[in-house]
Amino acid sequence: MNRSIGSMLMATFVLRVSTAITGGMLVFLVDDLTRGSGTGPRDIAILHGGFYATELTGAIAFGILADRYGRKVIMLVGPLFGSVAVFMTGLTTMMPVLFFTRLLEGSSTAASIPSTLGFIAAETAHDEKLRGRVVSLFELVSLGGMLAVGPALSGLLWDRFGRPAFFLNCLLYLVALGLYGYGVSEVPRERAADLAGRGKERASMELRRYWRMATSHSVLLFAPTWLAINAILGLWALQAPLLLKGNVHDPSQFLMQGVSASAIGIGEAVLAVVFGAGLLFWGAVYARFRRTTMLLFGVGAFAVLAVDVVLINHLGGVSVGLLCAFVGVGLVALFVLSGATPAALGLLADVSEGFEEDRSAIMGLYSVFLGLGQVIGAVLGGLAATWRGIDGLVVATAVLLVIGITALLRLRSHEALVAASASLRRTDAHPLRSAGDTLSNAAGSAAGPSVAAVKEDR
Repeated sequence: MNRSIGSMLMATFVLRVSTAITGGMLVFLVDDLTRGSGTGPRDIAILHGGFYATELTGAIAFGILADRYGRKVIMLVGPLFGSVAVFMTGLTTMMPVLFFTRLLEGSSTAASIPSTLGFIAAETAHDEKLRGRVVSLFELVSLGGMLAVGPALSGLLWDRFGRPAFFLNCLLYLVALGLYGYGVSEVPRERAADLAGRGKERASMELRRYWRMATSHSVLLFAPTWLAINAILGLWALQAPLLLKGNVHDPSQFLMQGVSASAIGIGEAVLAVVFGAGLLFWGAVYARFRRTTMLLFGVGAFAVLAVDVVLINHLGGVSVGLLCAFVGVGLVALFVLSGATPAALGLLADVSEGFEEDRSAIMGLYSVFLGLGQVIGAVLGGLAATWRGIDGLVVATAVLLVIGITALLRLRSHEALVAASASLRRTDAHPLRSAGDTLSNAAGSAAGPSVAAVKEDR
């Protein structure tokens, strides 16, 4: 792993921590500003909705810009926008201004993700083992920053400093800016002419080309499974804490009897540790499995976890020993399903091999599918939780699993076509390899899984 990749991962972690700190402290700020008015929940929903809407739509535009002007340039936009947004947040008490800052911070994330993922795809194009380690570490630092370190620091900083903590957070954004600026190598000079030429294209032509890429056969095969996985994660992340806390009591469901916020927090920390350990494991064995095999493991683990939740929900109160056994099974399933996220990233990176000059635009689809999945999960989860609580979430999960597994089996039957494209791209970088080997490998991939894939398919 070279210096640029290491700096990129460190900058990504700092950026995710900063974003989570802002989101966490914003809740406390809005609570102070709206206390007694009863509009706090509505205002928080509007502010967070603006953030995610901007991230979802902006990822497309920033992906295109990263391919036109260079990935490093757009990487720098992320912390710059974030620092301005958080500085303005610390200065204002006006809700319209706060909404604008959330749009600006959503743009920060929209700029950083496609440019960073495009950089990863390009840097690991000719080393499958490296790609596995990097995509797993990217997921680890992203989730660790957003779900663990950032939320924890947001509460500590707010209790200690109050609103001035936003200005301290601004410094973290500047640290990320420095890591991107001084640690990540610029776009290779040999691409300068291509970038200049791309810059002359009309915006309408560029958007049409992007539409063709986004609706290509490889992307459309990949999208349903990734959407289903993100929707499942989204519906549980949003609804489970509320149901566990007992806001809606149901005596027939063990998990809806009421749990303290502290217990929920500890549980989330344990889940984050198990998920992170799983990411490290799958990153180490990434090259030994087909991408769809890892996704199948993940979808299967989701099914096991859903059944396990049903058992806990209706038999968890029978005995402590039985409850511990169910929890153990659930943690093992979570460890296994963590491999789905680096597999999805790796598969999208493989797809980008067929669009080498548009890597960031293709990788920006990761944010698009992530955002759409979260929206689908939020809506479906809300309906399901209102209908039958925890049991309703399990039913919604089952529906999404059927969609995900159906699409995944179809994707698996076509995976070799993506592998053939990636194989040809990688071979171009190794001129010592004979043309006969190149054609043989490509033909074999197009006819079915590669030799390595067959050997390692588990």
